[in-house]
Amino acid sequence: MWDFILKYWLEFVFGLIVAGLSAAYAHLAKRFKAERAKNQAIENGLRGILRIQILDTYDRCVADGNRISVSRKDAVVSIYQSYCALGDNIDDTIKQLYEEIVHMAII
Repeated sequence: MWDFILKYWLEFVFGLIVAGLSAAYAHLAKRFKAERAKNQAIENGLRGILRIQILDTYDRCVADGNRISVSRKDAVVSIYQSYCALGDNIDDTIKQLYEEIVHMAII
């Protein structure tokens, strides 16, 4: 009798454990996928903001006669490095504008 109880109750308990672990894994996988999507959206938004900042800086420098201040140039270098660090989606236009900004005359 004890053999019967131990055998089937142990199988039942281990079945519950496996089911619980499976449910926990499914929940964590769903949460991880949502976090990845959220992080990707944040990266895309930040990349867009940095891109706009480089474009605005370029426009201001062109309006100033293709000249740039040292502090603004340092800021653009930092912004461009951050832009590049965010991923493989490097825009050739931004790269060209960055090169032009770096080679502008300093005020």
